Amino acid sequence: MAADLGDWTPLTVEETQRLMAPLGAAWWIAGGWAIDLFLGRVTREHADMDVAILRRDQPALAELLKGWDVHLAEGGVLTPWKAGDWLEGGARHQFWVRPTPTSPWALEVLLEEDDAGRWVYRRDPAVSLPLERFGCVSGDGAPYVAPEVALLYKSNRLDEERNRADFEAAASAMDDGRRAWLKAALRLTDPKNLWIARL
Repeated sequence: MAADLGDWTPLTVEETQRLMAPLGAAWWIAGGWAIDLFLGRVTREHADMDVAILRRDQPALAELLKGWDVHLAEGGVLTPWKAGDWLEGGARHQFWVRPTPTSPWALEVLLEEDDAGRWVYRRDPAVSLPLERFGCVSGDGAPYVAPEVALLYKSNRLDEERNRADFEAAASAMDDGRRAWLKAALRLTDPKNLWIARL
């Protein structure tokens, strides 16, 4: 997150649940918070709050965020999103959201791909998962992205301390099935990834 794009005061997990509950479509807390929800404890500070929805649910998102200041984030540039402007696949998959144009940013919304009941990895469609396995639910009822998927998204930036910390926290806590899926996905997308040997 570039500092010149504005400050962040991210929503809490509870605030995110309250905001997203009326969406009328599936949604999941993503990023580092997904790892902490999986583990049931806060393992580090979080600079933002990420939420994933399916790309096809953009109209529901536009309705939910009426009155909020929503920008498309693409290539380090923020552009106001006109509700109803459909975002096709590719690089256009990320929104920054805040209550007003003068407020700090509060939420990042990520668009996920799906096809015939399967979640499809936007960086490589050869990687997929049954949609029901894309997410989990915390003990407090917060939906979150499965840890193996959250780590897959973090695997291309091992230079970032937060991503290494999330892997260290979650890898040993995942069961054999989750670790095996992540290992297979990394072998497809990044065969030299250092995490493969750790899984």
